[in-house]
Amino acid sequence: MIKQRFRYSASIFKTSHLFAGLGSLLVFMLGSLLLLKLPNFSELDFSQLFLDEHGNAPFQLQLIAVALLLGAIVALANRQTRVELDSETLTIHIPRLTGLGLMGLTTGDHHIPVHTIRRVELTPVTGFRNMAQAIQQSRLNLVTDRQVYRLQPYNFLREDNPDHRMGLGGAFGRPKTKVETLIKEAPLVKALSGVTGNADFTSTPVDRTGPLANHFNLLKHKGMVVQLILLAGLGTYTLVDYLLLTNYLILGDLPLWPFVSAGLLAGALGIRLGKGAPRTERLGLAAMLGVIAMAATYPALQRYTLMASPEPRAVDYDMMGTGYFEHARYPAINQRESSIPEYWQSLHSGEGHTFLLHESVPGFVMVDMSPVYEKSRVFYRGNEDF
Repeated sequence: MIKQRFRYSASIFKTSHLFAGLGSLLVFMLGSLLLLKLPNFSELDFSQLFLDEHGNAPFQLQLIAVALLLGAIVALANRQTRVELDSETLTIHIPRLTGLGLMGLTTGDHHIPVHTIRRVELTPVTGFRNMAQAIQQSRLNLVTDRQVYRLQPYNFLREDNPDHRMGLGGAFGRPKTKVETLIKEAPLVKALSGVTGNADFTSTPVDRTGPLANHFNLLKHKGMVVQLILLAGLGTYTLVDYLLLTNYLILGDLPLWPFVSAGLLAGALGIRLGKGAPRTERLGLAAMLGVIAMAATYPALQRYTLMASPEPRAVDYDMMGTGYFEHARYPAINQRESSIPEYWQSLHSGEGHTFLLHESVPGFVMVDMSPVYEKSRVFYRGNEDF
């Protein structure tokens, strides 16, 4: 038998249709832009698209850059995913960086003798409103003597064969009547049915309609209970320490790596603790743990700075404008959007003003605004007009 090779695609849509949809969206966005009354291109400062008024990349843009980098890594890993099948062996190569393991699917390198496959289980999923969700959630389980291999049946394209995937219009069909047929006709499923003659080939649709379908009691899973405790603990700490440290402000751009590291580590821990739970609950709770860990990172950075630098340093800043102060060695202090504008307006530009700074490591500085707030209260008490 000639070896059949299959490559993986994260999208269930034909490539031409996918690019047509993305191209239409891009044309719409460009068309909307051209309808605006823009100045001449020679007068545009394109650096304003990715730099703030101080010449630094904003925090949101850094997050977008990280997301694009992770997306590029996953896309590259997806291109390395392949399945090969002949009359004797099924070879699976799915890099872990594809992220398919997070969905409970098989990853890694596996060489499976065809004669060890005892059962091929198809699980078409219905109950979704559109075909795309139903097909992405459907599963192909290969049951052997030693373990079960879980794959997405529709996402593997046979090389040198026409693209079997649907067009954009097909995504709006009725999953309950079409998804099982589409799964059975997928190239990988048909190839397996042709070589696993002695294996039981079954198809059992699963309907996930309803808000409580496939519900799972989190309190009966020890790992989930631990995650719930961590969520409650981190949430309480974030709220309490944030309120206690409102007088301390971090200067300059927030460092990105502590937030990303905390979120990834907490998410990975949540996935590990949720092992054995259904995928939806496992990933959902892990994602929540990652988000709350990122939120807790902000007061944690403030607390660490106070512990590492308990004695503040008095630094003289120059007031360059209303509520805006600069120093040659330290990040600027920008209070132009604060809730005490009248107080800042009462100060004179060009004069020096002393602030108390805490610096735990070079480049990470926090200012204690308590003396400033005390002076502002005195100012407002003495000016009844305000």
